[in-house]
Amino acid sequence: MLFTRSLSSKRGVMKILHTADWHLGKRLYKHDLRDDHELFLDWLATLVDERDIDVLLISGDVFDTTNPNDGSMSLYYKFLTRMLPLGRRLIITGGNHDSASKLNAPRELLRHLNIHVVGCTTNNFSDEVIRLATGSTDLLVAAVPYLRDADLRQSVSGQSFDERIEAVRTGIRNHYERIVDYCCQDYKDVPRLAMGHLYVNGATISESEREIHSVGGQAAFSSEHFPAGFDYVALGHIHVPQTIGNHQTIRYSGSPIPLSFGERDNRHQLLELTVDNGQLVNVESVPVPRFRTLRHVGGTMDEVREALENLCSPEDTLSMLVEVLVEEENESLSVRKHFEQLQRDYAQATFQIAKTRLVFRNKLKGLDSLYIADTVLQDLTYLDVFGRRLDASLVEGDDRVTLVETYKKLYKLVTEQAAPLLHENSTNTLS
Repeated sequence: MLFTRSLSSKRGVMKILHTADWHLGKRLYKHDLRDDHELFLDWLATLVDERDIDVLLISGDVFDTTNPNDGSMSLYYKFLTRMLPLGRRLIITGGNHDSASKLNAPRELLRHLNIHVVGCTTNNFSDEVIRLATGSTDLLVAAVPYLRDADLRQSVSGQSFDERIEAVRTGIRNHYERIVDYCCQDYKDVPRLAMGHLYVNGATISESEREIHSVGGQAAFSSEHFPAGFDYVALGHIHVPQTIGNHQTIRYSGSPIPLSFGERDNRHQLLELTVDNGQLVNVESVPVPRFRTLRHVGGTMDEVREALENLCSPEDTLSMLVEVLVEEENESLSVRKHFEQLQRDYAQATFQIAKTRLVFRNKLKGLDSLYIADTVLQDLTYLDVFGRRLDASLVEGDDRVTLVETYKKLYKLVTEQAAPLLHENSTNTLS
């Protein structure tokens, strides 16, 4: 039976859990992470119950793609169903990977189940500001989703790249300022907490997030641009857990599980907030158990084989995933045959090899200068491809920096101009 638990039962104390960047449906190379996500969500449901959490915040990127598969949707709704008998409140905002329409589709139904979903902004702040008030406990949550360029500025012909960046940055700042004004006008003297899904300047990023600096002009947004009036800002978008600058109350929770081999050593966590009689009194890191170990093994053929031979599988719930990089100086048929044999030898090991690569260091004469076995386009970012072209031409130093920055600007300009056309074409096709 569905019930709503009284927040006042703890004499004015409210406990809030901040998480983000689940990326349900994520694949690590060709390996599906469904089992990893299922174990995490089972653990999370138990944690919410055992730690007596009142409110769960999910700050964007619930899914990894805008068209999540059936398995990902099943995990999502299974978790929401587990929350219902606990009577806790959930606030879910859309991220840049999410489809706002898919998140919002059941929002009216979910609202009656104490689950608030804000897939995108409508600039109607009554939709984004959620009041949690029972007895002596009172809190406002500004549930701000990922703000897209189209939400923030009008396209102006002839704008330079820098002017577009400034327009987006100003739009984000204005959005939060208008929310603060709305809260102060309608809910005076009520403590406020904000959510957000964006890159804040100075944040440490993981290897899988290299494009964040160049795509979406929010890279210019600074923590100082958040207006005064928020007791805490619960951020998503960056997978490395961290505080921003000297602001202990502006934080990224980080991703709860490693989503790339570059994130294998991250300290995965959730953040538990305690609000006592309207005051934020504590922020505590809650470590997420490691359900699976990721390892990178690199070196010459002999070094890699020795490392794999000595690789001990830890006591994880799921088998270890290994990324293998073999680097040899000169290309030869013998090396390639040994590399193929290496993959066959460890196909039935206690660990799973998620990705293998073979690199010949002396091949720098074209876009095919690095022979990488089993490379697929999805493994490369647009900067990876451009970087290989620069490597082939031996471009280094200031010239390389200038070319990369120029390429980033061109890429953003082209993708922004192409997006409306792609949308129009897809609409015409469907109609």
